[in-house]
Amino acid sequence: MNFTEFVTNSALNKKIIKIDGLTDVLKEIKAIGRNLNQLTTLCNMGKIVYPDLTDLKADYAKAIEALDEIARRCG
Repeated sequence: MNFTEFVTNSALNKKIIKIDGLTDVLKEIKAIGRNLNQLTTLCNMGKIVYPDLTDLKADYAKAIEALDEIARRCG
């Protein structure tokens, strides 16, 4: 929730929910996306042909597990 949404919900007396750990997971997912975009660019430039996605896939799996844990805590 950004600041504008927080203020709007507060003004309308809506319930505000803070989810611990979500910010870190979202940062990790954005970093994974940036890495994937960089690999795609290098592939399109012909600088790499077969990128090793092992680490990227492992990081993504960890992020999905963390999101699943957060969803279980909230649900």
